[in-house]
Amino acid sequence: MLGRLVEPGATWPGPLGERSVRNSAAAYACAKRFELEREVLFRRLPNLVGLSVECAEPGSFLTADLGGVPVAVIRQTDGSLRGFVNACRHRAARLLEGCGKLGRTIVCPYHGWTYELDGRLRARPGAELGFDDVAKESLPLHLVAVGEAHGLIFARTHGDAPFTVDAALHGAQEELASYRLGSYCHIETRAQEQPINWKLVIDTFTETYHIPWLHKATIAPHYFFDRWIYDAYGPHGRLIGVRKIVTPEFDKPDPSDRNLLPHATTQYLLLPNAVLCHQIDHVELWRVTPLAVDRTRVSTSLFAPTPPATERERAYWVKNLDVLLGVTNTEDFPAMARIQQNLMSGAVPEVVYGKMEPALVHFHASLDAALARGA
Repeated sequence: MLGRLVEPGATWPGPLGERSVRNSAAAYACAKRFELEREVLFRRLPNLVGLSVECAEPGSFLTADLGGVPVAVIRQTDGSLRGFVNACRHRAARLLEGCGKLGRTIVCPYHGWTYELDGRLRARPGAELGFDDVAKESLPLHLVAVGEAHGLIFARTHGDAPFTVDAALHGAQEELASYRLGSYCHIETRAQEQPINWKLVIDTFTETYHIPWLHKATIAPHYFFDRWIYDAYGPHGRLIGVRKIVTPEFDKPDPSDRNLLPHATTQYLLLPNAVLCHQIDHVELWRVTPLAVDRTRVSTSLFAPTPPATERERAYWVKNLDVLLGVTNTEDFPAMARIQQNLMSGAVPEVVYGKMEPALVHFHASLDAALARGA
Protein backbone atom coordinates (compact mmCIF):
# COMPACT_ATOMS: atom_id res chain seq x y z
CA MET A 1 0.00 0.00 0.00
CA LEU A 2 1.55 3.25 -1.12
CA GLY A 3 -0.68 5.55 0.86
CA ARG A 4 -3.29 5.76 3.56
CA LEU A 5 -6.20 8.03 4.26
CA VAL A 6 -5.14 11.19 6.05
CA GLU A 7 -7.62 11.80 8.83
CA PRO A 8 -9.04 15.24 9.64
CA GLY A 9 -6.55 17.41 11.47
CA ALA A 10 -3.49 15.94 9.79
CA THR A 11 -1.00 18.15 8.01
CA TRP A 12 -1.74 18.63 4.31
CA PRO A 13 -0.91 17.16 1.92
CA GLY A 14 -0.96 13.42 2.19
CA PRO A 15 -0.29 10.71 1.70
CA LEU A 16 2.73 11.65 -0.37
CA GLY A 17 4.46 9.51 -2.92
CA GLU A 18 8.19 8.93 -2.83
CA ARG A 19 9.21 11.67 -5.26
CA SER A 20 8.13 14.15 -7.89
CA VAL A 21 8.69 13.24 -11.52
CA ARG A 22 9.30 15.21 -14.72
CA ASN A 23 7.81 13.81 -17.91
CA SER A 24 8.62 14.96 -21.42
CA ALA A 25 5.90 16.66 -23.45
CA ALA A 26 6.71 14.06 -26.11
CA ALA A 27 4.79 11.54 -24.01
CA TYR A 28 1.64 13.34 -25.16
CA ALA A 29 2.75 14.92 -28.43
CA CYS A 30 5.12 12.55 -30.24
CA ALA A 31 3.50 10.64 -33.12
CA LYS A 32 6.25 7.99 -33.11
CA ARG A 33 5.70 7.25 -29.43
CA PHE A 34 1.94 7.15 -30.03
CA GLU A 35 2.34 4.37 -32.60
CA LEU A 36 4.56 2.42 -30.20
CA GLU A 37 1.89 2.76 -27.50
CA ARG A 38 -0.82 1.46 -29.82
CA GLU A 39 1.31 -1.55 -30.74
CA VAL A 40 2.68 -2.46 -27.29
CA LEU A 41 -0.08 -1.35 -24.91
CA PHE A 42 -3.24 -1.76 -26.96
CA ARG A 43 -2.37 -4.83 -29.04
CA ARG A 44 0.05 -6.88 -26.98
CA LEU A 45 -1.51 -6.37 -23.54
CA PRO A 46 -4.97 -7.55 -22.46
CA ASN A 47 -7.34 -4.57 -22.55
CA LEU A 48 -10.62 -4.26 -20.66
CA VAL A 49 -13.29 -4.17 -23.37
CA GLY A 50 -16.40 -4.32 -21.21
CA LEU A 51 -18.37 -5.86 -18.38
CA SER A 52 -19.98 -9.26 -18.74
CA VAL A 53 -23.46 -7.75 -18.37
CA GLU A 54 -22.95 -5.84 -21.63
CA CYS A 55 -22.69 -9.16 -23.43
CA ALA A 56 -24.73 -11.49 -21.25
CA GLU A 57 -27.16 -13.39 -23.49
CA PRO A 58 -26.25 -15.89 -26.24
CA GLY A 59 -25.83 -13.92 -29.46
CA SER A 60 -25.09 -10.63 -27.70
CA PHE A 61 -21.93 -8.83 -28.71
CA LEU A 62 -19.74 -5.84 -28.02
CA THR A 63 -17.06 -4.23 -30.16
CA ALA A 64 -13.80 -2.43 -29.48
CA ASP A 65 -10.80 -0.92 -31.24
CA LEU A 66 -7.52 -2.18 -29.80
CA GLY A 67 -4.61 -0.28 -31.26
CA GLY A 68 -6.41 0.10 -34.57
CA VAL A 69 -7.53 -3.55 -34.70
CA PRO A 70 -11.35 -3.85 -34.84
CA VAL A 71 -12.55 -6.49 -32.37
CA ALA A 72 -15.91 -8.16 -31.80
CA VAL A 73 -16.67 -10.28 -28.73
CA ILE A 74 -19.70 -12.57 -29.01
CA ARG A 75 -21.48 -14.66 -26.37
CA GLN A 76 -21.83 -18.24 -27.60
CA THR A 77 -24.82 -20.53 -27.12
CA ASP A 78 -22.93 -22.46 -24.42
CA GLY A 79 -22.31 -19.25 -22.44
CA SER A 80 -18.66 -18.87 -23.37
CA LEU A 81 -17.16 -15.90 -25.20
CA ARG A 82 -15.30 -15.79 -28.47
CA GLY A 83 -13.39 -12.87 -29.90
CA PHE A 84 -12.78 -12.09 -33.56
CA VAL A 85 -11.22 -9.50 -35.78
CA ASN A 86 -14.33 -7.53 -36.71
CA ALA A 87 -13.84 -7.87 -40.47
CA CYS A 88 -15.39 -10.06 -43.14
CA ARG A 89 -13.02 -12.52 -44.80
CA HIS A 90 -14.33 -11.49 -48.24
CA ARG A 91 -13.43 -7.81 -48.55
CA ALA A 92 -12.64 -6.87 -44.92
CA ALA A 93 -15.93 -5.01 -44.39
CA ARG A 94 -16.81 -4.15 -40.80
CA LEU A 95 -19.27 -6.77 -39.56
CA LEU A 96 -20.65 -5.30 -36.33
CA GLU A 97 -20.99 -1.85 -34.80
CA GLY A 98 -21.32 -0.88 -31.14
CA CYS A 99 -23.06 -3.54 -29.10
CA GLY A 100 -26.30 -5.45 -29.45
CA LYS A 101 -27.93 -8.83 -30.00
CA LEU A 102 -27.58 -11.11 -33.00
CA GLY A 103 -29.85 -13.86 -34.21
CA ARG A 104 -28.25 -17.19 -35.03
CA THR A 105 -25.68 -15.78 -37.44
CA ILE A 106 -23.43 -12.83 -38.27
CA VAL A 107 -24.28 -11.28 -41.64
CA CYS A 108 -21.86 -8.96 -43.43
CA PRO A 109 -23.65 -5.74 -44.44
CA TYR A 110 -21.60 -5.45 -47.66
CA HIS A 111 -22.22 -8.70 -49.59
CA GLY A 112 -24.22 -10.81 -47.16
CA TRP A 113 -21.54 -13.34 -46.30
CA THR A 114 -22.90 -15.22 -43.30
CA TYR A 115 -20.99 -16.64 -40.34
CA GLU A 116 -21.90 -18.84 -37.41
CA LEU A 117 -21.58 -17.24 -33.97
CA ASP A 118 -18.36 -19.21 -33.50
CA GLY A 119 -16.84 -17.55 -36.59
CA ARG A 120 -17.25 -20.35 -39.14
CA LEU A 121 -18.30 -19.23 -42.63
CA ARG A 122 -21.77 -20.62 -43.35
CA ALA A 123 -22.76 -19.12 -46.69
CA ARG A 124 -21.84 -16.76 -49.55
CA PRO A 125 -25.31 -15.85 -50.85
CA GLY A 126 -25.65 -15.70 -54.60
CA ALA A 127 -21.97 -16.41 -55.13
CA GLU A 128 -21.12 -19.98 -54.17
CA LEU A 129 -20.17 -20.83 -57.76
CA GLY A 130 -18.03 -17.72 -57.94
CA PHE A 131 -16.01 -19.00 -54.97
CA ASP A 132 -16.18 -22.75 -55.60
CA ASP A 133 -12.39 -22.88 -55.66
CA VAL A 134 -12.16 -21.37 -52.14
CA ALA A 135 -13.33 -23.72 -49.39
CA LYS A 136 -15.61 -22.14 -46.79
CA GLU A 137 -13.67 -24.03 -44.14
CA SER A 138 -10.60 -21.98 -45.03
CA LEU A 139 -12.30 -18.64 -44.28
CA PRO A 140 -13.37 -18.48 -40.64
CA LEU A 141 -13.18 -15.16 -38.88
CA HIS A 142 -9.75 -14.43 -37.43
CA LEU A 143 -9.64 -15.19 -33.72
CA VAL A 144 -8.78 -12.75 -30.93
CA ALA A 145 -7.81 -13.95 -27.44
CA VAL A 146 -10.52 -13.24 -24.85
CA GLY A 147 -10.66 -13.72 -21.08
CA GLU A 148 -13.59 -13.34 -18.70
CA ALA A 149 -13.78 -13.41 -14.89
CA HIS A 150 -15.28 -11.38 -12.03
CA GLY A 151 -17.75 -9.75 -14.43
CA LEU A 152 -14.92 -8.32 -16.57
CA ILE A 153 -14.09 -9.05 -20.21
CA PHE A 154 -10.55 -8.56 -21.53
CA ALA A 155 -9.24 -9.02 -25.07
CA ARG A 156 -5.80 -9.09 -26.67
CA THR A 157 -5.14 -8.98 -30.41
CA HIS A 158 -1.45 -9.92 -30.50
CA GLY A 159 -0.70 -13.64 -30.70
CA ASP A 160 -2.96 -16.61 -30.05
CA ALA A 161 -1.68 -17.64 -26.61
CA PRO A 162 -4.47 -17.70 -24.00
CA PHE A 163 -4.37 -15.47 -20.93
CA THR A 164 -6.32 -15.25 -17.70
CA VAL A 165 -8.09 -12.23 -16.27
CA ASP A 166 -6.53 -12.91 -12.87
CA ALA A 167 -3.05 -12.65 -14.35
CA ALA A 168 -4.05 -9.46 -16.18
CA LEU A 169 -5.30 -7.89 -12.93
CA HIS A 170 -2.04 -8.43 -11.01
CA GLY A 171 -3.65 -8.95 -7.60
CA ALA A 172 -6.66 -6.64 -7.90
CA GLN A 173 -8.98 -9.54 -8.75
CA GLU A 174 -10.03 -10.43 -5.20
CA GLU A 175 -11.22 -6.91 -4.44
CA LEU A 176 -12.88 -6.45 -7.82
CA ALA A 177 -14.66 -9.79 -7.40
CA SER A 178 -16.25 -8.48 -4.18
CA TYR A 179 -18.29 -5.96 -6.20
CA ARG A 180 -20.16 -8.81 -7.95
CA LEU A 181 -20.11 -6.89 -11.21
CA GLY A 182 -21.80 -9.78 -13.00
CA SER A 183 -25.04 -8.93 -11.21
CA TYR A 184 -25.13 -5.28 -12.32
CA CYS A 185 -27.37 -3.86 -15.04
CA HIS A 186 -26.05 -1.84 -17.98
CA ILE A 187 -28.00 1.42 -18.17
CA GLU A 188 -26.34 3.34 -21.00
CA THR A 189 -23.05 3.99 -22.80
CA ARG A 190 -22.16 7.30 -24.44
CA ALA A 191 -19.15 7.80 -26.70
CA GLN A 192 -17.47 10.99 -27.82
CA GLU A 193 -14.23 12.12 -29.44
CA GLN A 194 -11.94 14.64 -27.78
CA PRO A 195 -8.93 16.51 -29.27
CA ILE A 196 -6.54 15.17 -26.64
CA ASN A 197 -3.97 12.45 -26.17
CA TRP A 198 -5.49 9.32 -24.63
CA LYS A 199 -3.30 9.54 -21.52
CA LEU A 200 -4.79 12.90 -20.56
CA VAL A 201 -8.15 11.15 -20.12
CA ILE A 202 -6.63 8.77 -17.58
CA ASP A 203 -4.57 11.53 -15.97
CA THR A 204 -7.63 13.44 -14.83
CA PHE A 205 -8.71 10.43 -12.73
CA THR A 206 -5.33 10.03 -11.03
CA GLU A 207 -5.36 12.97 -8.63
CA THR A 208 -7.73 15.06 -6.52
CA TYR A 209 -5.41 18.07 -6.44
CA HIS A 210 -7.32 19.87 -9.23
CA ILE A 211 -10.75 19.72 -7.58
CA PRO A 212 -10.81 23.10 -5.73
CA TRP A 213 -9.83 25.01 -8.87
CA LEU A 214 -11.17 23.20 -11.91
CA HIS A 215 -14.37 22.07 -10.18
CA LYS A 216 -14.87 25.06 -7.90
CA ALA A 217 -18.56 25.51 -8.71
CA THR A 218 -19.53 21.83 -9.05
CA ILE A 219 -18.00 19.05 -6.93
CA ALA A 220 -15.42 21.02 -4.92
CA PRO A 221 -17.84 21.82 -2.06
CA HIS A 222 -18.44 18.11 -1.54
CA TYR A 223 -15.01 16.49 -1.87
CA PHE A 224 -11.72 16.66 0.00
CA PHE A 225 -8.79 17.30 -2.31
CA ASP A 226 -6.06 16.71 0.27
CA ARG A 227 -7.10 13.30 1.62
CA TRP A 228 -7.12 10.10 -0.38
CA ILE A 229 -6.18 6.43 -0.41
CA TYR A 230 -3.87 5.03 -3.04
CA ASP A 231 -2.77 1.45 -3.71
CA ALA A 232 -1.00 -0.24 -6.61
CA TYR A 233 -1.64 -3.68 -8.08
CA GLY A 234 1.31 -4.26 -10.34
CA PRO A 235 0.88 -1.75 -13.19
CA HIS A 236 -2.67 -0.90 -12.10
CA GLY A 237 -3.71 1.59 -9.44
CA ARG A 238 -6.60 2.28 -7.10
CA LEU A 239 -7.32 5.85 -6.03
CA ILE A 240 -10.08 6.58 -3.53
CA GLY A 241 -11.31 10.13 -3.14
CA VAL A 242 -13.61 10.91 -0.21
CA ARG A 243 -16.57 13.19 0.33
CA LYS A 244 -16.56 15.59 3.23
CA ILE A 245 -19.49 13.77 4.82
CA VAL A 246 -17.08 10.91 5.62
CA THR A 247 -15.79 12.77 8.71
CA PRO A 248 -18.23 11.19 11.24
CA GLU A 249 -16.91 7.76 10.30
CA PHE A 250 -13.66 8.64 12.08
CA ASP A 251 -15.55 9.29 15.30
CA LYS A 252 -16.34 5.60 15.52
CA PRO A 253 -13.90 4.09 18.04
CA ASP A 254 -13.66 0.72 16.28
CA PRO A 255 -11.96 1.09 12.88
CA SER A 256 -13.77 -2.01 11.65
CA ASP A 257 -17.07 -0.10 12.01
CA ARG A 258 -15.94 2.69 9.71
CA ASN A 259 -17.61 2.49 6.30
CA LEU A 260 -15.93 4.49 3.56
CA LEU A 261 -17.64 3.05 0.48
CA PRO A 262 -20.84 5.17 0.55
CA HIS A 263 -18.72 8.32 0.98
CA ALA A 264 -16.02 7.51 -1.55
CA THR A 265 -15.27 7.54 -5.25
CA THR A 266 -13.19 4.39 -5.76
CA GLN A 267 -11.34 4.36 -9.08
CA TYR A 268 -9.46 1.37 -10.46
CA LEU A 269 -6.96 2.57 -13.06
CA LEU A 270 -6.62 -0.52 -15.25
CA LEU A 271 -3.63 -0.15 -17.55
CA PRO A 272 -3.71 0.81 -20.29
CA ASN A 273 -7.20 1.76 -21.36
CA ALA A 274 -9.82 1.87 -18.62
CA VAL A 275 -11.03 3.38 -15.37
CA LEU A 276 -13.55 1.34 -13.41
CA CYS A 277 -15.24 3.46 -10.78
CA HIS A 278 -17.60 2.70 -7.90
CA GLN A 279 -19.43 5.86 -6.90
CA ILE A 280 -21.93 5.83 -4.01
CA ASP A 281 -24.60 3.53 -5.48
CA HIS A 282 -23.45 2.61 -8.99
CA VAL A 283 -20.50 1.66 -11.18
CA GLU A 284 -19.01 3.64 -14.06
CA LEU A 285 -16.65 2.37 -16.74
CA TRP A 286 -14.51 4.72 -18.81
CA ARG A 287 -12.80 3.20 -21.86
CA VAL A 288 -10.34 5.14 -24.01
CA THR A 289 -9.54 4.41 -27.65
CA PRO A 290 -6.48 6.21 -29.08
CA LEU A 291 -7.26 7.46 -32.60
CA ALA A 292 -4.32 9.82 -33.16
CA VAL A 293 -1.66 11.41 -31.00
CA ASP A 294 -4.10 14.26 -30.29
CA ARG A 295 -7.47 12.54 -30.73
CA THR A 296 -9.23 10.01 -28.49
CA ARG A 297 -12.60 8.31 -28.35
CA VAL A 298 -13.97 8.18 -24.80
CA SER A 299 -16.77 5.78 -23.91
CA THR A 300 -18.58 6.24 -20.60
CA SER A 301 -20.91 3.54 -19.28
CA LEU A 302 -23.12 3.48 -16.21
CA PHE A 303 -24.21 0.30 -14.44
CA ALA A 304 -26.86 0.01 -11.73
CA PRO A 305 -26.80 -2.67 -9.01
CA THR A 306 -30.23 -3.98 -10.09
CA PRO A 307 -32.39 -3.51 -13.20
CA PRO A 308 -34.58 -0.40 -12.89
CA ALA A 309 -38.12 -1.43 -11.98
CA THR A 310 -39.79 1.72 -13.29
CA GLU A 311 -39.14 4.49 -15.80
CA ARG A 312 -38.62 6.85 -12.90
CA GLU A 313 -35.87 4.64 -11.54
CA ARG A 314 -34.23 4.43 -14.97
CA ALA A 315 -34.44 8.22 -15.24
CA TYR A 316 -32.57 8.45 -11.93
CA TRP A 317 -29.65 6.47 -13.33
CA VAL A 318 -29.67 8.39 -16.61
CA LYS A 319 -29.57 11.64 -14.65
CA ASN A 320 -26.47 10.37 -12.83
CA LEU A 321 -24.79 9.91 -16.19
CA ASP A 322 -25.99 13.35 -17.30
CA VAL A 323 -24.45 14.97 -14.22
CA LEU A 324 -21.22 13.01 -14.55
CA LEU A 325 -20.69 13.98 -18.19
CA GLY A 326 -21.91 17.49 -17.51
CA VAL A 327 -18.89 18.02 -15.26
CA THR A 328 -16.29 16.25 -17.40
CA ASN A 329 -17.51 17.74 -20.70
CA THR A 330 -17.62 21.33 -19.46
CA GLU A 331 -14.64 21.31 -17.07
CA ASP A 332 -12.21 18.40 -17.45
CA PHE A 333 -12.13 17.89 -21.22
CA PRO A 334 -11.90 21.57 -22.21
CA ALA A 335 -8.98 21.94 -19.81
CA MET A 336 -7.34 18.82 -21.28
CA ALA A 337 -7.81 20.17 -24.83
CA ARG A 338 -5.99 23.38 -23.91
CA ILE A 339 -3.23 21.35 -22.29
CA GLN A 340 -2.90 19.27 -25.45
CA GLN A 341 -2.57 22.40 -27.58
CA ASN A 342 0.18 23.68 -25.30
CA LEU A 343 2.06 20.38 -25.40
CA MET A 344 1.78 20.17 -29.19
CA SER A 345 3.12 23.70 -29.60
CA GLY A 346 6.68 22.65 -28.78
CA ALA A 347 7.02 25.54 -26.34
CA VAL A 348 6.42 23.37 -23.26
CA PRO A 349 9.22 20.82 -22.91
CA GLU A 350 7.90 18.89 -19.91
CA VAL A 351 5.25 18.47 -17.23
CA VAL A 352 5.85 17.79 -13.53
CA TYR A 353 3.96 15.26 -11.41
CA GLY A 354 4.15 16.01 -7.71
CA LYS A 355 4.48 13.76 -4.68
CA MET A 356 0.84 14.51 -3.92
CA GLU A 357 -0.02 12.77 -7.22
CA PRO A 358 1.24 9.22 -6.56
CA ALA A 359 -1.36 7.55 -8.81
CA LEU A 360 -0.33 9.80 -11.70
CA VAL A 361 3.35 9.02 -11.15
CA HIS A 362 2.66 5.28 -10.97
CA PHE A 363 0.49 5.28 -14.10
CA HIS A 364 3.20 6.84 -16.25
CA ALA A 365 5.96 4.75 -14.69
CA SER A 366 3.94 1.63 -15.54
CA LEU A 367 3.45 2.81 -19.12
CA ASP A 368 7.14 3.54 -19.55
CA ALA A 369 8.09 0.13 -18.14
CA ALA A 370 5.66 -1.68 -20.45
CA LEU A 371 6.91 0.26 -23.48
CA ALA A 372 10.52 -0.50 -22.58
CA ARG A 373 9.73 -4.22 -22.38
CA GLY A 374 7.73 -4.15 -25.61
CA ALA A 375 10.34 -2.21 -27.53
